[in-house]
Amino acid sequence: MRPEKLRRVKKILLHTLNDIQFKIGRSAFQEEVLHDNPSDVMDKASREFDQYMELKIRGRERFLIKEIQGALMRIDRGVFGICEVCDGRISERRLLAIPTSRVCMVCLEKRKDQKAA
Repeated sequence: MRPEKLRRVKKILLHTLNDIQFKIGRSAFQEEVLHDNPSDVMDKASREFDQYMELKIRGRERFLIKEIQGALMRIDRGVFGICEVCDGRISERRLLAIPTSRVCMVCLEKRKDQKAA
């Protein structure tokens, strides 16, 4: 990947990382502010469901943070865009669409075929 596109991808990754971290901080603050103990059974059930969904979202955000940090480390080490399975190149188009990609499309398809079998 050309250096200017690599810088663009890194900027997108950093922006996304900052955005996720901001949302996590904001939702944690809102959780503290809105902490109450509803007495109605339906309100309690709704509150528990909201908490469950919040935990799932935070889990996904933590996973995405790790993926972004991994992509940033690969950029810094000069191995960004190299497939972790076959050491081939990951297409630039794929990297621009999904900058956290670690596997080329050929290896991804093979992995899908193996799981399907």
